[in-house]
Amino acid sequence: MIKPLSVWAAMALTASVHAASMQTNTVSTSNQHNTLLMDGNLGKRVCYYDDKAYSEGSVLQIGAVYMICQRANDFETNGPLKWVLLQQEQPKTP
Repeated sequence: MIKPLSVWAAMALTASVHAASMQTNTVSTSNQHNTLLMDGNLGKRVCYYDDKAYSEGSVLQIGAVYMICQRANDFETNGPLKWVLLQQEQPKTP
């Protein structure tokens, strides 16, 4: 016949089973020192092409295609920029 456990005995049994299943991880760190170099370009909003920085609104012709540097997200005023294909107007035929 199975005897019912008291609430305290059940909690103690659960805690001991949980503690036995936990693992300890050891993390070691190196003695290497990291250096952060800041060149003044941190936080600048630019598009890069051919190792050159272009500001918002810049237009480049790459082959037969025109690209414009625009905001990556319309809802951000200080977010990142990206190159977007510039849609050219097609001549209207009468």
